[in-house]
Amino acid sequence: MMKISMQSVRQASTTALAGIGQVANTPDGSTWIYVKAAEAISKGHVVVPDTAVGVDTVSSSSDQQSRVVYITEASAGWTVGAYANAWGLVDSGTGVGQEFKVKDNTTDTLILYPEFALSTALAVADSDITLVFPYLVDKAAVTSDTQQATGIAQVAIASGSYGWVLQKGNGVAIAGEALTASAGFTTGDDTEGQVIKAVTAEGAYDEQNLGYCRVANESVDKAALVYVNVM
Repeated sequence: MMKISMQSVRQASTTALAGIGQVANTPDGSTWIYVKAAEAISKGHVVVPDTAVGVDTVSSSSDQQSRVVYITEASAGWTVGAYANAWGLVDSGTGVGQEFKVKDNTTDTLILYPEFALSTALAVADSDITLVFPYLVDKAAVTSDTQQATGIAQVAIASGSYGWVLQKGNGVAIAGEALTASAGFTTGDDTEGQVIKAVTAEGAYDEQNLGYCRVANESVDKAALVYVNVM
């Protein structure tokens, strides 16, 4: 696994200094993942993947080596490069069930990594896909639903900038209620990105436990010292 310095994880950048989705360890054994912020993220906020995008009635085509690596939606009007490193699934119609990873995109065509070439060509009559962006992140939403948390920011990251978020190790989380030392915490506060106490009766299907509290926050909407363990 990649090794990074404690200084590196405390800095955000307007340009990517590592691969998006790259996982690394700091000398203290903490685990971090490199992300791009789709909106401004504050220190102590939980981040989650950006909204999935559904694309209907797509077709596919092959490169010069007969690999099916192009997925096209006519007149899509996409921003060039906007879907780079997105993951996708053919979730309906011809070719259903195939997963892929996007290398780049034009205004109307997704260009797949060759390793993820489709084995079954798509048909514009009925093939639909959904794209997800695991490492393009937003603040956790105001909801009690599980949210696939990616990690917790330990430095502010401006919208469109890049930085490391903590997945495992000691750090801070902004909590919307007073956490309890040694008890778990999860998303679900009434403020985006903040956490609340885990509920004893809830299970893995109902909430994502993000770790446990080491030192409780002094008051609501303040930072608690926590051990992060995002699974």
